[in-house]
Amino acid sequence: MLLFYDAENVATRHSFAAPLSVRTIWPVNHAKLHGELINVNAAAAIIAPWRALCDELAEENPFFEPWALLPALQQFADPEVKLACIWRGPGRQQLVGFAPMRVMRGYARLPLRYWATWVHRHCYYAAPLIQRGYEKAAMAALIELLCDGSHSQAMLRLPHLASTGAVARAISCTTDDGQRHHYQVGEFSRAALIARGDIASSADAVLCNKRAGKLQRLRNRLSECGNLSIRMLTNSLECARWTEEFLALEGKGWKGQRGTSLNSFHPDADWFRVAAKGAFGAGKLRFMRLDLDGRPIAMLIGWGAGTGCSLKTCYDPEFARYSPGVLLEVENTKQLLSDPGFEMMDSCAASDQSMINRLWKGRRAIVGVNISGRAPAKRAIVRLCQGLEDLRAAFPASGN
Repeated sequence: MLLFYDAENVATRHSFAAPLSVRTIWPVNHAKLHGELINVNAAAAIIAPWRALCDELAEENPFFEPWALLPALQQFADPEVKLACIWRGPGRQQLVGFAPMRVMRGYARLPLRYWATWVHRHCYYAAPLIQRGYEKAAMAALIELLCDGSHSQAMLRLPHLASTGAVARAISCTTDDGQRHHYQVGEFSRAALIARGDIASSADAVLCNKRAGKLQRLRNRLSECGNLSIRMLTNSLECARWTEEFLALEGKGWKGQRGTSLNSFHPDADWFRVAAKGAFGAGKLRFMRLDLDGRPIAMLIGWGAGTGCSLKTCYDPEFARYSPGVLLEVENTKQLLSDPGFEMMDSCAASDQSMINRLWKGRRAIVGVNISGRAPAKRAIVRLCQGLEDLRAAFPASGN
């Protein structure tokens, strides 16, 4: 798999205190839609329509909602990151499409410049935000904005999409007219909890009897150490304290030892604090903890509404023999499956993460999509990229 975006190269902080600067780079007249790219320091000017868009999404992506993306832009984005906006009606009447974008350099060992969805190291899903009912029109306008205008590049790359999601379907509908070339690349799957579709489709069917019995014995032994309780964050006054306790607990574990915990990098911790507070305020934060005598020994955080994403988990290594993280995840799973409004939770975990794979039987296929402009030369470039990637897949380099 070639060249997914590496956010480590764009850790420069970019202040929103700079003067507003909005620049339309390519008008798109598609079903009365028009597109523009704006600088990230102008994000405050579109907060209201951005929030309105998030209330009517064809496919939910909490990572690109204002409360998660704004602090990420502030902490991780460089000045080359732009916000691609698709509007309906004259001026800025209604925002129907949105995605953070950046020009990248080099793909499939070719010296190409191309637009790609901007992601940072804590962003595990990157579907553009599209208004429900405008899937095809908004996606067509977004592709035209980035592939065919005076500021277009060799191609458009949209990584980290659900292969069967509304955005992926809209891309296929938009690009199947023969005027563009597109292809999927880098497909992998990861665990997901799916309501009414998961093998464990009820709260009582999460675990097999043997494993359920083992975990119950571990919980009984752990309860001998003190008073056990499982809590969900419901009070805004506790949000900041819970966030700091999560950062401290994660730092005690293997991530802290390896220097990869959120607290190991000030921008990461600052982003997490602001994003968690914003998600709670939007009613889209799922923050749980397993307490022993009132102090957390395992915590997890996720966000989203009916379709959500698991973000981070941590546990106290002092109690590792009792599997407190697994005990908390089992309770989280049961609560989700008991919620009539629940649809799906993406684990956002590695494909080979054994704990969540055993617990969550559903799978979510994730792909990247590369799309050409209409010009014959641009179609040829994307076909060449596809051919090179197919060749590499057929003849992988041998390891040393």
